[in-house]
Amino acid sequence: MFRKRLAAVACGFLLSVSAAAAPGVRLVSGPDYVPFADPSLPSGGLAGALVQAAFAAAGLVTEPVQFEPWKRAYADALAGEFDATFPYIRSGPREAEMLFSDPIYDIVTVALFRAGSGHDYVEPGSLAGLSLCLPIGYAPAAPLVALIDAQAIHVERPSSPDLCLRELAEGRVDVFVGPGDLIDLRSIALFGRSPPFVRGAKPVYLQSLYLLASRTSPGSADLIRRLNGGLEQIRANGRYDRIVKRQLGAS
Repeated sequence: MFRKRLAAVACGFLLSVSAAAAPGVRLVSGPDYVPFADPSLPSGGLAGALVQAAFAAAGLVTEPVQFEPWKRAYADALAGEFDATFPYIRSGPREAEMLFSDPIYDIVTVALFRAGSGHDYVEPGSLAGLSLCLPIGYAPAAPLVALIDAQAIHVERPSSPDLCLRELAEGRVDVFVGPGDLIDLRSIALFGRSPPFVRGAKPVYLQSLYLLASRTSPGSADLIRRLNGGLEQIRANGRYDRIVKRQLGAS
C-alpha cells in the first residue's frame, strides 16, 4: 500500500513538473509603434497587454514577448520560429500566409483642434497648410502620408502625446491626429472634464490590429481560436477596458 501511494505521489509530482516545464506561447512583436507595441512600454505596449491577458484567460502561458524589426518578426513567425506575431493590419498577401485573430484593438484615428480655431476635418485636404503634431514613434495616419510627403502640412515631433496636447492648447500647432481613446484619456488627465479641444467632423482613419499565426505551423488554428475566446472573456468581464485605460495612461 505504501509503495502504491509513493508511486501515485511520484506520478503526480512528475505530471506537475511536466506541466510547469511545458513551453509557453512564443510571441514576437516590433518596436516604435507607440502606444501599441514597443519594448519600453509596460507589457510591451497596449497590444501586448491585451494579447497576454487574453491568452491567460484562455488558460495558456505566454513566454516574454520578444521584439525584432517588423519585417524579421513577421518572417520568423511565418517560419514557425515564433507561434504568433502582432499587431498587424489586414492585407491580401498576409492573409495568404497567415491566420488572423479577431481584432485585438480597433483604432479610430481622429483630428483634434483647439476650440474656436475654426479648423475642421472632413478629408485629408482639410489639413493642408496647417501644422500637425505627431509624437516621436507615431506613424502618420495613412490618409495624411501624401500630404506630409508633399510638404503640404508642417509636422512637429515632440516626445509624447501629452506634449502635443499642450502645444495644441497653447496654439503652437494647429492639429493633433491620433487614436481617439488615447486623446480622450490624456485630454481629461491634463485639462479636466472640459478640455479646450474639438474633434473633426469625421474620423481620419479606421483600422483594426490583429495577431497572426502561420498557416503552415501545427496548432496555429487552435491558438487563434483560444486567443479569440480569451479576448471575448476579457471584454465581457471588463478587464479589456481596464487594460486599455491603464496602458493609454502610461503612453
